[in-house]
Parts: sequence; structure tokens; C-alpha cells
Amino acid sequence: MLKKPLILGCGALNWDIFYAVKDLERFSFEGMRFLPGEEYVLPREAFLELLKKLQKEGLFLYEGGGGSSANTIFALATWGFSCGFIGALGEDPFGDKILKEFSKVNLKELYLVKAGQTSLALILLDDKRDRAIVVSPGSAEKYLSMEKLKITLFQRAILHLSSFASKEGEAFQKELISTFEGEISLDPGEIYAEKGKAFLATFLKKTKYLFLTEKELKRAELSTEELLESGIRYLFIKMGKRGALALTQNLSIRSSVFPAKEIVDNTGAGDYFNAGVLAGLLVGLSLEKALELGLYSASKSLRDFGRKGILSQSEFKNFLSRLK
Repeated sequence: MLKKPLILGCGALNWDIFYAVKDLERFSFEGMRFLPGEEYVLPREAFLELLKKLQKEGLFLYEGGGGSSANTIFALATWGFSCGFIGALGEDPFGDKILKEFSKVNLKELYLVKAGQTSLALILLDDKRDRAIVVSPGSAEKYLSMEKLKITLFQRAILHLSSFASKEGEAFQKELISTFEGEISLDPGEIYAEKGKAFLATFLKKTKYLFLTEKELKRAELSTEELLESGIRYLFIKMGKRGALALTQNLSIRSSVFPAKEIVDNTGAGDYFNAGVLAGLLVGLSLEKALELGLYSASKSLRDFGRKGILSQSEFKNFLSRLK
């Protein structure tokens, strides 16, 4: 559909499982209580026991791949862009599921280590739409290495990065970008933002497109001025219900959100915003219209769980034709 540069994603790969329970605060597991908005970490054995309990007592809603960069790449590939991914998944049934889901969008280049355990997340929702997240970190990222993956670095490619949870993942990404000659897009997320500006410096000096929430900007102790002066060409600030801001050295554009008819799940909405913006810029839209496309993509993603809410290729083309 679109003869554009290859877009390679790199970041954490997770398998997300959604369950509904009647009342989150009344639900318990081995003495644990789950509070709305909180995140909990369990070792793999306990996590799988909780999953068994939910299979008996909860209502299964959805399961699918997760990870910020992976979500963005999945959306871009759905819309017809030439995409690939660099990362690690477990040598387990959850890793197999991630690969199967990737195969649906025909990713052109896959550089994946398959070893250890896949990272898992349980998202618990109740009748009030309160949610808690239970995470079981995997071990697959320990096996990441440039030597194992034999990555061909494409000069005309765009590399879209999001965070890894492990030290090994961080080190691998730093090595990757040190030899990458194409354009870099970065969504550091809370994990990298919390590490501060010194940690981010390695990434930022080669980044062209930067996506941050207001909270992440503050946590990283960065200002929009210093980011733009450091060489970031396009800076996008995600402001939740208040829309988003696009900044360059010469422009400042703010757009409001598109009203969502139904909000089922907001997991990944920011990632689909990133996809819409990148898509818009790659097909030659103005910055203002690329921002609109990002906000439209994010809004539409709220209609269903996980990646099921992504704009179809026909929806993407239709909205794109309205913007041109």
C-alpha cells in the first residue's frame, strides 16, 4: 500500500490477559487484596495459580500481545506499512501466542530471541471499570544480543523504541542505537522517564521523534525547550483527555481529543497515538494533520480490548483521505 521506509520496533514484548471480577476490592488471592489503580508483581508459579482461580471465578474478556513499541508497530503493519520488530519472548506457550499474533500482520523483518519465560500481565476489571494489574516478569530479555540476532541495520529504516524492564534489555538497546544509522523514534514510558535525563541522554542524542506524557516529562526533569535545543525535531506531549501538543523549533500545535462513543479499555491508547502520528508524517501530512490522525487512532482504540480496537486498514485509509 505505502512505499515508505521500513519501520522497526524494539522494546518489551508481553502477553496481556484480561479478566472481569464482580468487585475488585472484595476479590482476594492467598490473602492478597487488589486495589483499583495499583500494580502488583507475582512470581510465575503464584501468577499461574491466580490465573487458575480467575478461570473458575472470573469472566475471561480478552488476551493479546502487549508492549508499547510492539503495539505501535502492530498498528502500522495493520495499516499497510512495511514493519519489523526486534525483541525477546519466552520459549513457552505465551511466546508462541505472540508470534502467532505477529503473523496476522505480516511483519517483514523479525529479529527475535526465543528463550526463558515471556513477561505476563493480568488486567483485572470490575463492574465499576476499576482495574488492577498483576505482572509476572519474564526472563527472555536476558538472552538479547546483537550477535545472536544478526541484525541487518537498514540506513533508510526508522527505529521506534520503547522501554525494556531489564538491565540486559537496556544495554542491548544502547548497543543497537550506537550502530543504527537511520532515524530514531522514542517513547520512553514511565520506566525510562523515571531514570532521569542522564539515563535518557544516550537515547535522546539520536532521536528525531519523541513521544512523552506530561507526567513523564516532569519525572525525567526535562523541559520542552532543552529537548528541542538538543536536536529533537518533533516532540509530542500526550495530555490524556486534554488532547496532545506537537512542538518543533518553529511550531507549537495543540489539538483536542476525538470524543469516544464507547470506552471499553484504554490500554495502549498512547501507543496507537504514536502510530497515527508516525503514519501521518510518513505519508506527508502536515504536523497538524498528523497530530489529528494520532488522536483519532487513540480515540478509536478505546472501543475494544487491547489490539482489537486498532483502526482497520480501510478505516485508516478513509480518515487519511479526509485529512488530505
